[in-house]
Amino acid sequence: MTTQWERTVRAVAEAPVVLVIGESDTGKTTLVTALANAALAAGRAVGILDTDLGQSEIGPPTTAGLGRVTAPIGRPADATVLALEFVGVTSPARNVLGALVAARRLADRARAAALDRLVVDTSGLVAGGLGRILKQAKIELLDPDVVIALERGDECEAILGPYARGARPRVVRLRAVATRRRTQDERRRFREERLAAHFAGARDVALDLTRVTVRLPGGEVAADAGAVAAFAGRLTGLEDETRRTLGLGVVRAIEDGRRLRVFTAVPAGVTTVRIGRESYGGGGQT
Repeated sequence: MTTQWERTVRAVAEAPVVLVIGESDTGKTTLVTALANAALAAGRAVGILDTDLGQSEIGPPTTAGLGRVTAPIGRPADATVLALEFVGVTSPARNVLGALVAARRLADRARAAALDRLVVDTSGLVAGGLGRILKQAKIELLDPDVVIALERGDECEAILGPYARGARPRVVRLRAVATRRRTQDERRRFREERLAAHFAGARDVALDLTRVTVRLPGGEVAADAGAVAAFAGRLTGLEDETRRTLGLGVVRAIEDGRRLRVFTAVPAGVTTVRIGRESYGGGGQT
């Protein structure tokens, strides 16, 4: 890390919630790791909220994840997973509302778990109107004490401008570190590997459609088995009775018009199947 980064890590060590924004490959993962380790060294109960749906280190692609840091970590993936929220996409641009709701629900989970320091990692979507709307909405919903922007130029100005004269959140703008930009193929392979790891040990499970609720990608409840059959191959979020995501599944088929066959490693307790917008090719492909 640069000297400026190190000073910032020390300066914000007592902030309960720190949100990190920036384009892809600007060093967000490195900074989030350093912030979490610094808070842990100060004796705090530390969580990392990873809202990068396509490149998440806490939980599989299509989810936002909350992890607890109990020992020094090398990267956010080393945190212990506390909770997941299925959003159903690998880019927040395809489900902005779902991405925001997931972030807020996980922040609530962090408070319920008595985590007194929360570091929030975000996707690289900062450009244009959508990037501005998404990041500003996340700031409003999560109410961070500090927002740290990693910038190559002034690409976060449209997001941060409205907060420049306010007392909250405190805004810190840092020069991004020189990192190699990952190719689209590298990002795709990362998703494949994460999905393959999540589905290790998975098997086909038959769910009784009279006992589970199936929600389609738009959020509406499926009217009948025929409406579900059209989504064979789609990734799904499997939820318990409290609407907490237990893990992912893949829609296989409808059997006898009464059972939904799903490929999953979730052992039991499913009451809701939430169908996403991404497909799974069987080898981890989305």
